[in-house]
Amino acid sequence: ENLDPLRTFAVAAELGLPRRRVEGTLQTTMSLLSQCLGTGEDVALVLRDIGVLLVEQRNVRMRFYHDFLEAVLGKENLEKGVFKIQELLDMVVPQGVPVAALTSFGSVIIFPEFKREMVQAPIPR
Repeated sequence: ENLDPLRTFAVAAELGLPRRRVEGTLQTTMSLLSQCLGTGEDVALVLRDIGVLLVEQRNVRMRFYHDFLEAVLGKENLEKGVFKIQELLDMVVPQGVPVAALTSFGSVIIFPEFKREMVQAPIPR
């Protein structure tokens, strides 16, 4: 579980945060994620401005925020590619969507802030 000091230094510099804070946050998040996965607990790892990594019953899915994909791919490419393929369309969600709307998980880890929350599952329709 050792972190690469050069990479954490680069991340800290990019974020304008102390390297020790970045390392501590990464170690804590990895430890909590490892603990949840080790006990078979379902997890939603929210990656701010990117999307949500969902782990439920050993199935892993990534749901990307629309704004992130548009910034990476460009609006035109996003409309031409992703929005015409149903499997890819299912991977795109609007930023700010409640995690409870994406899953029936009970445990949520929010990254980069070390915070664990319980979410209420949506009522089945």
